[in-house]
Amino acid sequence: MKRIGARAVVIGAVTASLLLAGGAGAAFADPVDPDAAAADSGTAGKSYVALGDSYSAGFGLTPYSELPASGCFQADQNYPHLVAESLGLSLDDRTCSGAVTANIRDTEQVTITGAGTAPVQSDSLSADTDVVTVTIGGNDLGFSTVAQTCIAESATGPLVLDVLGANLANCKEFYAPVVDGIEIDRLKYLLDTTVAPALDETFALIAQKAPNAKVFVIGYPAITPDVANFPEAGCYSSPLGTGSNPFEPPFPENAFPFTETDTFYLHGTEARLDAAIGTAAAAHGATYISTLPLTQGNTACAPAGEAFINGITLNTTGGTPTPDPGLFVTLGALHPNTAGVAFLAEQVSQAVSAAFADDGDPEPTATPSPTPEPTGTATPVPAPGDGSGAGTGSGRPGLAATGSEAAPLGLVAVGIVAAGGLLLAVVTVARRRTSRSGR
Repeated sequence: MKRIGARAVVIGAVTASLLLAGGAGAAFADPVDPDAAAADSGTAGKSYVALGDSYSAGFGLTPYSELPASGCFQADQNYPHLVAESLGLSLDDRTCSGAVTANIRDTEQVTITGAGTAPVQSDSLSADTDVVTVTIGGNDLGFSTVAQTCIAESATGPLVLDVLGANLANCKEFYAPVVDGIEIDRLKYLLDTTVAPALDETFALIAQKAPNAKVFVIGYPAITPDVANFPEAGCYSSPLGTGSNPFEPPFPENAFPFTETDTFYLHGTEARLDAAIGTAAAAHGATYISTLPLTQGNTACAPAGEAFINGITLNTTGGTPTPDPGLFVTLGALHPNTAGVAFLAEQVSQAVSAAFADDGDPEPTATPSPTPEPTGTATPVPAPGDGSGAGTGSGRPGLAATGSEAAPLGLVAVGIVAAGGLLLAVVTVARRRTSRSGR
């Protein structure tokens, strides 16, 4: 990454975009007649409630509505809408960008723009609900905040942000330090002690409130590649302009500014979250649709036309403003693009159709899809002052924006939480590092 002298530019890297970057993508099965599909599966007219966060809401796609509240960025063509159209379902879409598990259970959600308040999502459920889909848990883990902490200056580091006063080569050194020969993984600890119980409680409540529904929990697609899909040339690319002025166009589309070390660490964290969601879903009779193993080659690192996930793109026309006048971050960073949403919709439609085609089994059978086993690590002990807590619903940055819970792992101290708690954590993509000689 080029040195920019004393100038510091802060960008909201995962919170916004005006339009999807690289919306075209892989082709899927031939279009299906919705009426015929509904008739074949017995889904026509059935009551469908969609719950979840930005990955369900379709954050980054346009157009989007003001439902269920202004600032939810619920796209007209998110996967719940595509599924409902395909199967003839009567949709009540309660998805909202920035949601955490508490917003499904019992806590209203102030939306990411602050312009609206979304009602408790599970209040839409009843004994008359036939189908429920839900994608949730990423914001409880604070995964986007973590990803933004990992933004690096080059393929080998260092990190753009100092972490608790230290300039680290990669963010794994902070999140999973090795102490006396033992790796202490803070995110694994947070997942095991806070996120997994929250998922369990949430899926139990859904089963209780919609006792006659077939519940489908949809996991997150892969954002970062596994070892087998990591390109020989690497993944790293800078979001800065490629001309003489890095803060002016042309800007590369879908940049991937993470080191190789952190790419694999983040993927391992994704795999653990996927496994935890699947375990909690199965425990409460839901069908788990694990999309992670199916999308290892379609991450934000994948070539254009193959990626299901947007990278990070700067622009000068609109999106999340930065302190640099006229410079914005495109909406939908590290979220599914049009091809990714179509893939999710296809997976869900197939699962729902199959469930209703089996009239002999009125209760959905828990069939969690296999998930990759992350590399085992010693049970971590959180460092003093790094307490987390997910579940009360009051200010945490999430996948598309701040959710409604406090930032995990002392990240407020890292200084990456956006002003007012309305935007995601911020990342500095260029700043003075004259104190480091030889660079």
